Amino acid sequence: MNLFVNILSIVIIAVLAFSLLYTFSVARQHKAVEGNLDAKISKPVQKNVYTRNPIFLAYGIFFALLLFIVLFFAITFY
Repeated sequence: MNLFVNILSIVIIAVLAFSLLYTFSVARQHKAVEGNLDAKISKPVQKNVYTRNPIFLAYGIFFALLLFIVLFFAITFY
């Protein structure tokens, strides 16, 4: 493998690890909260439902990187 693939692999693994750790921290905070589970959702979270979700963030980064890889190969080999 060349240097580009190695660096890209490291970046992808780092993003996935960050997403996993962030998901665990959010789940731990949710378990720590006691009381009513049907509490009102705060305004910043209501405005940014998808950007505050680490799973959607991980998928967005993955597909952006995939798009860049496809464009790189399209430009390089065709």
